[in-house]
Amino acid sequence: MDFPSSGGRRLSIDELDTTKLLAHARQQAEERQLDSMLIVDVDTHHDEASSLREIIDHIDDPVQRQIAMSGSGGGRRPLVPRNISYEDGAGRVPRIAFGLNRTEQVPDNTHRSLALSRRAMDAMGVDYACLLPTTVMRLGMQPKKDFEVALATAYNRWLAEVALPEEPRARGMLYLPLYDADVCLETVEQLGDKPGVVGCVIASPRYASVHHNSFARTYAAMEERGLVLAFHGGANWTDRTMGLFNKFLSVQAVSGPHFNTVHLTNWLINGMPERFPNLKLMWMESGIAWAVAAMLRLDNEYMMRSFDAPGLKRRPSSYMREMFFSTQPLERPEDMGLLESLFRALKAETQLVWGSNFPGPDFDLPSVVADLPFLSDEAKRNILGGTAAKLFRLPEAS
Repeated sequence: MDFPSSGGRRLSIDELDTTKLLAHARQQAEERQLDSMLIVDVDTHHDEASSLREIIDHIDDPVQRQIAMSGSGGGRRPLVPRNISYEDGAGRVPRIAFGLNRTEQVPDNTHRSLALSRRAMDAMGVDYACLLPTTVMRLGMQPKKDFEVALATAYNRWLAEVALPEEPRARGMLYLPLYDADVCLETVEQLGDKPGVVGCVIASPRYASVHHNSFARTYAAMEERGLVLAFHGGANWTDRTMGLFNKFLSVQAVSGPHFNTVHLTNWLINGMPERFPNLKLMWMESGIAWAVAAMLRLDNEYMMRSFDAPGLKRRPSSYMREMFFSTQPLERPEDMGLLESLFRALKAETQLVWGSNFPGPDFDLPSVVADLPFLSDEAKRNILGGTAAKLFRLPEAS
């Protein structure tokens, strides 16, 4: 069996193997001696849809379980499909366009998504990877609230009780279905102490006031357990504002930073850092330029209207420099000095963490950090793994 490619040549199944697709990543890791350095990927997306039937079995409600089973064709297709041809560039990204997970061979008696993630980790020189869902991350903007709760709860159980115990190099984040604050709290209380669980993730493209008092108990429970709260950006063309764009390039550039900026602003201006001073926040998959812009704008307005933010004791930027930011997709300006200033503004040496976002079309390899000329060797080690190891309390954390 083979597949058409955008260049006219037909690709064989062998060429779609993860190891071969990431051959250059392995070469880079060897050339830069990354295998001798602790590398932690805070943003690895596994294809949980390949275990969908097993996940659906974890839905308690028999009606919701039957709906999910029927809607997925018995677990054979995703319940929330990705937008047709937008991300894969009309066939230019073969690992997405051709359903790599359905063709690549994996060992028997192992979960396909874990096997493929493990191969990607080995190719990139990654020691630990934090697994994030793919299909489930698109639940926040779909209209059925009970469906998000049912599927997210099932996924979280499967991740914590089935998937993570199988892979010692994997860590995971529980998906918070913000439609139901009580379920969010139950998720943390029931699964937050499971081995391998390092935090909870909120899919940023959604309409929810993350500072609402109904979530306070969830945040307190996370703070008590030392779990990280991550906000994960994403492209969403169904949002009315994003609907003004006529190109996916525009949506991809603006959507992730837009939603993260909204949640970050609400979190800060409503005094959440003072209410939960020990809760560690991480902002993901939006690059870093947006965060510095938010710093400048929020500080400027705060100095003029501090009475609107009575819960804060410092400038917004001061709290932001205590948060963590994932580098991916790292901006690559022509002026390297501009990127250096962004790193300095965010205290990169202690607050930036590397994430690949593999197998997304815009994934980053460790070389995007390792090759930056203005970073010290210590800063590179911290960003590529040292800071995340402390954040996730990994055995190698120093």
